[in-house]
Amino acid sequence: MSIRSKTALIVYAHQSPGSFNAAVRDVAMQELEAQGYKVLVSDLHAMNFRANATQDDIIGDHKNPELFQYGDETMHAWMEGRLSDDIMAEQRKVEEAELVIFQFPLYWFSVPAIMKGWIDRVLTQGFAFSLQKMYNNGIFKDKKAMLSFTTGATQTMFRPDGINGDINITLWPLQNGTLHFCGFQVLAPQIFWSPAHCPAAVRTALLDGWRARLKGLLTEKPLNFAPCELFDLSFQGGFMMWPKVREERESQPYGLTTGHHLGKPLPPDNQITAQPANESSAKPACKK
Repeated sequence: MSIRSKTALIVYAHQSPGSFNAAVRDVAMQELEAQGYKVLVSDLHAMNFRANATQDDIIGDHKNPELFQYGDETMHAWMEGRLSDDIMAEQRKVEEAELVIFQFPLYWFSVPAIMKGWIDRVLTQGFAFSLQKMYNNGIFKDKKAMLSFTTGATQTMFRPDGINGDINITLWPLQNGTLHFCGFQVLAPQIFWSPAHCPAAVRTALLDGWRARLKGLLTEKPLNFAPCELFDLSFQGGFMMWPKVREERESQPYGLTTGHHLGKPLPPDNQITAQPANESSAKPACKK
């Protein structure tokens, strides 16, 4: 009996095939293929992937030509199979993949513009999220995703007392607001600190460490986020945390997550290390 091969997608953004990011991508391809994965790669620069979200993303007439609203129009176009060919091709890759790795150099504390364009254009409403299907109840809740990136800064510069501030705060919008919002189980990021300023032997060791991690990547626990069950998911309730949940957190030394800190100290390394399950991820006793 034939077993369907697993599929991984690497969304890759770097201009140079000789870059360290390219070497990291190649290690991931080699190791995942050795594990039996079919590996898809979206090399955004080689593809000339268009970053700006425009009316050209929709084939045919608009629902509201007087006032173009990108989110609404692309949702309807997705439902009717009228998105542009490049978007639909990327959406098919996402649908096929059990694992999505975003490989990039950190630009301005975020992804490069071409990768942000992929996020804006490919993760359309309806396809990737809806008000009813988001976060831990999201459309991609059976898929895993992670960030793998290089920095120009050293690790100490991204500590809570470093010049750039806490890396956990830097990563919250991407990991919670994009990946987890779409339902992905978010694996801890793979961060390559300042490889351009490292000796060749250190860069080789970094790649060896990445290869070793990939061998057990799919057995890793994902990062902790606040589940939807902790919130009143209604417009009347403002999508706010249930009062009982806040009361239960009063005795805890840390906030729930990097974003849901509740005015307390941030839980250490919430966005870079998977934490053991504890009361922070428990569901509340109260009902909606």
